[in-house]
Amino acid sequence: MQNTLGILVFSCGLVACGAVENNRYRDTAALERPPTLALQKIAQNTIIDDSVEPKNKIAGLDEKVVLLDESPTRLVLKQSVSESWRTVGAALRQSDIKITDTEKNKYSYYVSYQSHGVLKNILSALNEENTKTIYVITLIAQEGDTLIQASLANRNEQRSQNTEKNVTNNVTDDSDGLIESLYHLLRDDVKTE
Repeated sequence: MQNTLGILVFSCGLVACGAVENNRYRDTAALERPPTLALQKIAQNTIIDDSVEPKNKIAGLDEKVVLLDESPTRLVLKQSVSESWRTVGAALRQSDIKITDTEKNKYSYYVSYQSHGVLKNILSALNEENTKTIYVITLIAQEGDTLIQASLANRNEQRSQNTEKNVTNNVTDDSDGLIESLYHLLRDDVKTE
């Protein structure tokens, strides 16, 4: 009985609080109104395609990267050297090619790369002392575009990344394979900002 009486008193109090009416809150004339927007007319024959992704979310640079048909294999990236530096760095970080060192003033990346050939993978799996082959990817400004080339790092640079016993004289140069991998990565897969 006390619970019922308490609930009744509480309900009456709530009704009493809600019954107070203040007219100043009903007048909205003094409130700020949103601006009236002008509608743009669209021609009747215009097709609106909202399925196209913005360019920065599409992976790959497509026609901005060109693989030159010469020996040694090189790339041309249709960007300035500073843009290409960022793009190539992003591509390397998004791939399995490991950046071991950089020289920004020379636009050079030192990378650890292993060929993706079947025979190379079998031989490296059998080799207990697996050495890392270090390559130098160099970016060169060329008439508004950037020329990208790769070469095998010299013996001192190889030694800095490997222990002395693992550096051998018969390191095979697969810089053409590295450039082709970088080409496919830049053309198809790199995600730029």
